[in-house]
Amino acid sequence: MDLLHPMLCSFAAFAALCLAMERHHEDALDEAPSARRVRRLRTVAVVAFIASWWTVIPRTDVGIAWVMWTVQLTAGATAVVALATWWPRRLPAAAIAVGAAGVMLLPLTGIGGR
Repeated sequence: MDLLHPMLCSFAAFAALCLAMERHHEDALDEAPSARRVRRLRTVAVVAFIASWWTVIPRTDVGIAWVMWTVQLTAGATAVVALATWWPRRLPAAAIAVGAAGVMLLPLTGIGGR
């Protein structure tokens, strides 16, 4: 769980940022995003980035945590780029599924029981 949860959160965050851009939103959903939806997607991205960092930091010392978090961000971003490039219509469903999995796995990370 140590490496899976930050990866899921970073994937959800980058997918939200990707869908907040007009071009990618139109590719995925065939409509331009409203200003309200863009704000919501950006908020979801910030919350997901914070959740990914929050689950990495207590595991090791801060130096190793930064490296682990950077690796997880890179993996999440690479997965979003691949999905947005080859299957843009599946990106919203994948983002929802991965975000839900990240929320469900949060109790297993041990963060809530501190």
